[in-house]
Amino acid sequence: MAKKRKFTSEEHNTQQKTVPVEVVIEDVTKHPICLHGPTLLFSSEKGRYFACASCRDKKECPLHIDEEDWKKEGVRKRNEKYYNLIPKVDKKAAWNTLTEVKTRHASDRAYCNTCNELFNISQTKKHRGDHRVTTPLTEEQLSNPSSWLPTLENDYREAQYLFKKKAITTVLGILKNNKISNILCIGTPTIHEAAQASPEFESLLLDFDTRHHQFNAPNKFLWYNMFNNYLFDGNNDEKILKKFLKGSKEKGLCIVMDPPFGGRVEPLIHTIRELSSTYNQICETEGILPIIWAFPYFSEPYIKNMMPELKMHDYKVEYENHKKFKNSKSGKQGSPVRFFTNLPLRTIDLSNDSNYKYCETCKYWVAKTNNHCNICKECCSKDGTSYVHCKKCNRCVKPTYEHCGTCERCCHPNHRCGVIVESQSCYNCNQKGHKQSQCPQKTTGRNKKRKSN
Repeated sequence: MAKKRKFTSEEHNTQQKTVPVEVVIEDVTKHPICLHGPTLLFSSEKGRYFACASCRDKKECPLHIDEEDWKKEGVRKRNEKYYNLIPKVDKKAAWNTLTEVKTRHASDRAYCNTCNELFNISQTKKHRGDHRVTTPLTEEQLSNPSSWLPTLENDYREAQYLFKKKAITTVLGILKNNKISNILCIGTPTIHEAAQASPEFESLLLDFDTRHHQFNAPNKFLWYNMFNNYLFDGNNDEKILKKFLKGSKEKGLCIVMDPPFGGRVEPLIHTIRELSSTYNQICETEGILPIIWAFPYFSEPYIKNMMPELKMHDYKVEYENHKKFKNSKSGKQGSPVRFFTNLPLRTIDLSNDSNYKYCETCKYWVAKTNNHCNICKECCSKDGTSYVHCKKCNRCVKPTYEHCGTCERCCHPNHRCGVIVESQSCYNCNQKGHKQSQCPQKTTGRNKKRKSN
């Protein structure tokens, strides 16, 4: 979740002035592997290459293999070393440790943040000296480790910004209103912990942070990379996942996910489709699973272009440990994070939140500053300001924008006429170099054919 850098799906890192790249969506099981699972195939003006699915910084994961080189036997053989370098997670041993720790008094329970180990103080002297130890540990803390574990705040990999209690209550309320009892928590440990404490829900946590296996039963946590849909414990975890999916058929299932804001949209959507396909095969159903996806509002065009069934709601998702997204007063218009969902927007009940109002025309709750436009026939604001309608553009725009006759669109008063940002792509065909209004595929009908392939 980038603190300073705004995410776009057509770039790797504009701050470093690298060339725009795209993710080639395909089966990753035959790709090279790194410490974070199968790599993704990227394509740019410089060619096609495999790189880490999670780490955007080469200092954290330097693996880079050109597509042509991957065909060489020597390159494939050297890549095999990563299978042995990926650490193993002994969930059974961790569960036994947790069971033992719970038998002791809170003052004897401890967690070493240096070694990432749960232990009893009276049984070992290993974690003394300069080790960072958290103690005592109450039953409440053991059930809610996210409330006290140091967060991993790498914006392009872990980005552990945790939902505020209000956001957690909102998510569970949405699920109740849709009669959904089972939750597949992808990168949302606070939702998982809240669900575990409620008799109304069952949940399974899929997360990249291996520390969670020390506080969960073996069938409640899977070490997982959401960017390549990879289960690190292979067949064992796959059995647990499939059992959970099968048991969700009669109870209703929803994916609740909160990816790092620096992540790519394309592989995340591919993961959603793959999980939905697995569920459909097991439960003999069809369609995309219900989803609640927390992501910045400025990613809406990319998400809707690739998965139009997802709608963005006006609810501002707030986080406990993010200085900019912590409360409604943070930033200029509050948190830029929204919920993208294929559940009915009317089921998101915000009647107890004074920051929202009910739109009688749209039939769902919106921010107080979001005014309904009778011309556009919707509440158009995205960023929390009150948008205004431009008759020339025939759409609502930010109140700070002005219509530019040269560019034939509304834009910032200080913009450079005729300049299209290098990373900008057409929201219709997803190609760079032109805007949606100038897309050649709108008139030729090729876009419809492209989407059906």
